[in-house]
Order: sequence, then structure tokens, then C-alpha cells
Amino acid sequence: MNRSIYLDNSATTQVRQEVREAMQPYLDEKWGNPSSVHYYGRQARQAVDEARQSIAALLSCEEDEIYFTPCATYSNNTALLGRARFVLANDRSKRLVTSQIEHPSCIGPARHLESAGWQVEYLSVDREGFFCAQALKKALNNQAGMVSLMWANNEIGCVQDMSALVEAAKESGAFFHTDAVQIAGKLPINLQKLPVDTLSLSGHKFYGPKGIGVLFVRRGSNLMPIMFGGGQEKGLLPGTESLPNIVGLGVAAKHALADLELTKQNLRRLQNILKEKLSAIEGLRPTGPQDDERRLPGHFSFIVPGVEGESIVLQADLRGLCVSSASACHKGIVQPSHVVSALGFTEQEAKGSVRISAGCFNTEADCENACNILSTIITSLSRQATNASLR
Repeated sequence: MNRSIYLDNSATTQVRQEVREAMQPYLDEKWGNPSSVHYYGRQARQAVDEARQSIAALLSCEEDEIYFTPCATYSNNTALLGRARFVLANDRSKRLVTSQIEHPSCIGPARHLESAGWQVEYLSVDREGFFCAQALKKALNNQAGMVSLMWANNEIGCVQDMSALVEAAKESGAFFHTDAVQIAGKLPINLQKLPVDTLSLSGHKFYGPKGIGVLFVRRGSNLMPIMFGGGQEKGLLPGTESLPNIVGLGVAAKHALADLELTKQNLRRLQNILKEKLSAIEGLRPTGPQDDERRLPGHFSFIVPGVEGESIVLQADLRGLCVSSASACHKGIVQPSHVVSALGFTEQEAKGSVRISAGCFNTEADCENACNILSTIITSLSRQATNASLR
């Protein structure tokens, strides 16, 4: 079956042709180890340095504040657990404030710290997925600690007022980490103006390769390594650098920065099509922000009460349309999304969550056709659910 329409770009993106072409020489003739001092090593080191410059330009920060990681999961774990090691070594407050809608790669470290005796508070969100600076101030209660709040949520698309949140945390002297994986390439990131301590990115979310991530660590922000070995990445993330992936990431960052405004405009146009047509389907209820300016460009999410999101996804797949469900299926049992549940939906409603996310390679025709396919599927499944309830 030809997968003719891919609208799951919040999960992963297609690798740009320019990225693939830039990576190829580093799989062939330029395959040196960046730690080696001979010609091949120096050639590789120069490529790593150039990629670091490109990432720094994308984030408006200094080159020495950029660390390469295997993925954003490693970035998030290094930020949180590395900071926790520093806190313990310096007898500081073992208190972490995070939220109910974080990605598992941040919730996981939070749960681990909680099991080790840390006090962890999970901020609640409103019906659209937002938490407020006042709630954060109350949670910190003027005690310096750690804060980890994602900038934009992958499931429901809400983009937080990060400036207000960081300001609230800094008033309490708290260390601030943000998972910005969904932001890169869609909205501007200026770390000269936003004083977060650490920030994570993932290459495959903005048309780069899989297996490469970024951890920004502001100068003066103290982390201790949670992995041990060589001295790569200043000892914070030891291990031989993934040279081809780093090169690809650098090229993806260049294009993300150069095309940022045009990409945003195009994704907003596609988002409007998705929102207008899908919102008209009987029984469908949008989730996340009502104001598109507070939602990720190109993103639309919804639930269909009485219908499992996995069923919609599977039916769409049979018709050549790739979207995703926030609910998860384990051993035949559909688990409701923790994010959608946090918005106040019932467990049954949360099982009906679906996410559609357009990317720079999508067209208006893709979105129009996708809406027609989903309308047919949802109408049919809703009818079946109604009939079943009447038996």
C-alpha cells in the first residue's frame, strides 16, 4: 500500500535531502574519529565544530553551551539527573516541580528522583493544557530547587508562556529545564532573552536524522555527569561522537533557521484547513488550545467520545493516511493518554484521542484528503459505537 499522506510529524519528520547529502561523505571518505589528532580526526573535528555553530545560531546562544547527545531522552535525563547529582553533592533543596503533561523522558527521571526521597510536585493544567506562573510560584514557595516544564506539548499542541514561567522560577532562585523538542523549526528560540538553564532538542523532529539530540547548558549552570567514560562533550556526555548524525543535525539546523518564518506561515495555513474541516464532523471534540496562536503550527488534536483513537489510526492507515493516537495499546488493552486525562476528560474519552501534525513537505491537498478520509472513518465508527450501546 502506498502511504500517500503522512501527517504524523510530531512523532518524526522526513530527513531533508540536503541533510542526507551532507551526511554521506562522513559515511564514506570522511569517517575519522573527532578525538584523533591526525588528518582524518581533524577533518571530523572541524565538521563537529561547524555543526555546533549552526545549532548555536538556531538557539541564539554560545557554541560552548551546546552538547551533542544520542537523543532528547538522553538530554532530558542528563539535565535532570545531572543537576540532581550536583544538588546532592552541595546539600541543596531536593525539590522538583514539573507537570502532569510532561513527556515520559522527563516524567521518568522525576519518578526516579521521587523514589530516591525527592519531593516532586506535578503542576495541574487547565482544560487547554496550560499552567500559570502563579501556580509555579506557589509550588516553589520561595525555596530554591529544580523546575522542569516542557515548552510545547506533543499530544495537544499547547505552547506555554515560557518567559513568564522562567521569570517566576528565577524569582525563587530555581534551576530551570525545558523540553523544547516540539519547538525547533516551528517557532523562534532565543536563549539570549530566555534565561533557562538547560534545554533539550531532538534532530529527527526538524528534518534531521534519528539518533542525535542536543542539550543546551547555560554557562554557569552546574551539572554532573550521569555516564562515565571518555572526555567527549567536556566529560558530560562521554562516548565517540556520532559524526554523520552531528553533521546532518547541523545542516537541519541551518535550514530550520533560514526557513523559520516561511515554515510557520505554511504550517498555520495547513492547520487552518485541518481545524475548519475536522471541527465540523459531528461528535468530534478538539483538544488543546482554542487559540491557534497558542498551539504548535500545523498541529490539531481531538477526541471522539465512544471511539478509540487506535481504531481511527488503524482505519486511516488502511487508507494510506498516517496519523497518531495519544492513547497507547499494551497487550491488547488501550491505555488512556496521561496528557488528555490531565485536561479533565474521563478515561473513556481520553482513549479516543487523535493527533494530526503537518510538516513542511505536506500540501493543502494532503490535508483536504486527510480530512475526507477521517470524516468517513469517524462517522462510521461513531455509528457502530451508537448501535452497540443500544443493544
